[in-house]
Amino acid sequence: MKRLLGILIAVVLCAVACEKVIEFSCSVVESEATNITTNGVTLEATVNASDYEAIERMGFLVAVSGSDNYDMYPVNKGRIIELEIDDLKPKTSYTYRIFVMAAGENWNLEGGTFRTLEVGGTPEPEPEPEPEPEPEPEPSQGYTYRSHWYELPIEIDANKDGRDDNNSDYYYAHHLCAGGEKNAQRNGSARNFSVCFSATHHCPVWVAAPRHSCYESGASRTDAYSQDPKIPSNIQYSSKSTGGGCNKGHMLGSAERLSTTATNKQVFYYSNIAPQYSSTFNTGGGAWNNLEDHIDGLVCADTLYTVIGCYFDTYTDKYGNTGRPAKIEFGGRSDVSRPTMFYYALLRTKSGNTGKSVKDCSASELQCAAFVICHEQAKGHKPQVKDMISIKELEELTGFTYFENVPNAPKSTFNSSDWL
Repeated sequence: MKRLLGILIAVVLCAVACEKVIEFSCSVVESEATNITTNGVTLEATVNASDYEAIERMGFLVAVSGSDNYDMYPVNKGRIIELEIDDLKPKTSYTYRIFVMAAGENWNLEGGTFRTLEVGGTPEPEPEPEPEPEPEPEPSQGYTYRSHWYELPIEIDANKDGRDDNNSDYYYAHHLCAGGEKNAQRNGSARNFSVCFSATHHCPVWVAAPRHSCYESGASRTDAYSQDPKIPSNIQYSSKSTGGGCNKGHMLGSAERLSTTATNKQVFYYSNIAPQYSSTFNTGGGAWNNLEDHIDGLVCADTLYTVIGCYFDTYTDKYGNTGRPAKIEFGGRSDVSRPTMFYYALLRTKSGNTGKSVKDCSASELQCAAFVICHEQAKGHKPQVKDMISIKELEELTGFTYFENVPNAPKSTFNSSDWL
């Protein structure tokens, strides 16, 4: 009897254990349809899952809008999934969804809609921002997320799991504008910003974003501080509390993303926030605020491409100020690194109004440089030549490679008068 009871208990425990093992959840963070032609489209979706190893199949379901007759397109499993279709009907509206098969169940998740072009049709051009003639939606070979996002540094994430293949400390996230803003080709969403986030420092390492006037009006500041849904929550701030003499410093500023309320909310993700001294740095007349004001004047019709970064090692500037590493209480954590230096890496055309993609410009048509500001810089400091270094010098300092998608970027030289 005891043996039978023991067997029954073992069976029950096994059943409970098995039930825990097969618990699974998933959701779509965002999806988009790009590169739309008369008979083709590229679909992409970012899928959060509790256990990617448990996924048996996943992909897209596509149907003519209004029809329940969906075609199934399985794709390679991953956090970011993609599909190219080239057998659609011209001038037809389609609905797509995302399916996931895992733990013996099926998930049918919301996607979006798109409409193919009529024969001979072309996407409506956008007159000013980001004059990029070719969509090029395919990811490059593991080095940048998109070959036509000219602000991006190199990121090694060939398997597209959102984590650097060579450095497990780095997590990546790429955000399209959540308010429906269109890209320059009118065939997909405009991008908001990309981020490299450190699990060790619990802080952004860099944020890359295009700057253009088209992003800067239409809504108001939201103050919608929250965690980034594309970065693991346990490595981010857990609240909007501050400490260590710092306030919440935006990498990409709120005023730089006012095109819609939804898009402004995204720049309040904690992945875009770093601790900055509240009395001398990130305040009216502060060294960083003065630099931000100066860079506002460098935005141009051709688009200004920016990378805003944090540095965490000991840093001494040309004025003799030294920033030293420190862990502080910030954002509900006690292990956040306070950056020792902040920088802006900048790229644009010299004239600012060529109407050309920077990838198609010669080196003589382009200018790029970096501003580096020690976190210990005094209040009232304004940008000057001693704050500037070449992009190549910045690469040697930080270890990152900037503007990889712009082959003619003159990264070894700069003319300070182009920027001051």
